[in-house]
Amino acid sequence: MGRELNVLLFGAPDRVDGLGRQLESFALSARPIRADSPPARNPRQWACSIILAECDRDVEAGLEAIARFAPGRGPVIVVHPEALSAHDGVDSWIREPTLPVQIAARVRALSRLHAMEEVAKRRTAVTALYGDRGRHLDTVDPAPCVLYVGDASPRFMALQHSLKSADAEVIGAFSSYSAFDYLHERPFDAVVLNAAGKRDIAFTISSAMRRNARLYHTPVLLMGGDDDAASAEEAYARGVSDIISPRTSDEEMRDRILALAAERRRRRRAKAALEACREPRTLDIETGLFHAAFITSHLQDLIQAAARDEISLSVLALKVVSPLADDAADSPATEKAKRQFAAMLRHLLRTEDAAARIGPDTFLAILPFTDTVGIDCVAARVAAIADCTAFESEDPLQPFRLGVLSAAVEVRPDETAEALIERAVEKLRRNDPVAAIG
Repeated sequence: MGRELNVLLFGAPDRVDGLGRQLESFALSARPIRADSPPARNPRQWACSIILAECDRDVEAGLEAIARFAPGRGPVIVVHPEALSAHDGVDSWIREPTLPVQIAARVRALSRLHAMEEVAKRRTAVTALYGDRGRHLDTVDPAPCVLYVGDASPRFMALQHSLKSADAEVIGAFSSYSAFDYLHERPFDAVVLNAAGKRDIAFTISSAMRRNARLYHTPVLLMGGDDDAASAEEAYARGVSDIISPRTSDEEMRDRILALAAERRRRRRAKAALEACREPRTLDIETGLFHAAFITSHLQDLIQAAARDEISLSVLALKVVSPLADDAADSPATEKAKRQFAAMLRHLLRTEDAAARIGPDTFLAILPFTDTVGIDCVAARVAAIADCTAFESEDPLQPFRLGVLSAAVEVRPDETAEALIERAVEKLRRNDPVAAIG
């Protein structure tokens, strides 16, 4: 289900109220707004906005209300009964009729994408202060590539023709075996599953993609018959991003596929920008994490953004505790275990998060766009993984495990990065029973 997110809802009161209640079961807290709603006191708490529109005028009115209530806050999704004409400020369009589960999935996907792009922009700017010797991004995107899975039906030929007219490549996989071969050989911007007569196979492929970290964010569109709401809800629960009915025109089918593919490509660019910040001038080579000076500069920049209500920000301090005797606490084996923990920590965090080793036993993780519930989940996950990992001691027959203490803090007004780090470490010390006794 994911952590709770706050969303804005604009539209007719009866529709807004009904959708708001339904979204609560997906951990989305909805705040209805009107055209005359006054500005919010804390705009950054809203992760996404949803406009329930019946015509283009509703879209414009919704965008104006959102800009007044929470300016510059997150992506905007429009739920509309017809194909939507271009609107600046609209990130996604969902055709009615739809289900709350589809809207909730779009909210989470777009909110995460927004967070990645915002952090990538800020981290890239800080990285530039350390020189431009790092990797440079290839700004030329290849043509969109879509994988079609199913029979070579007339609908496949129409899909191939319409996407070719938009300079997009379509690769056909006419069996589930060849589909998985293609998915593991190369990246795709979207996957279209023809579920006509083979719904179970299509659901199996979609579910398998959502269990694979590399394929998790690849959008899946289901092409099939007019199923009932229960079947559609099951499809979305299995990871389907959109459902294309037989009544969908070729042009609309093309536009909906390419819109989701464009989001996938945006995510890929944001991730590449974040990875490009990992270069020799910013990294601690021994741990693979960012070095303390860079993490302090990055944190200071994020604090300034938080002060302007552009992001929410928390940090997590972690202390690694060795069970070995005091005379072995600084042994090569213990140091090797701490470096292995650093590698684990990096892979347990999101791409937009950042971590550094700030002391012999202490690590710091920056978690933008994360609330206290989310940061507690991160701390619990890191501790659980460390607890079940056996590290090699001086005696290969006596492996040991590392304990992990944690302390989470949120930034205070007018607080510097150094002060925030110091406060996190002090809270960590108070949470350490050994240090507290000492």
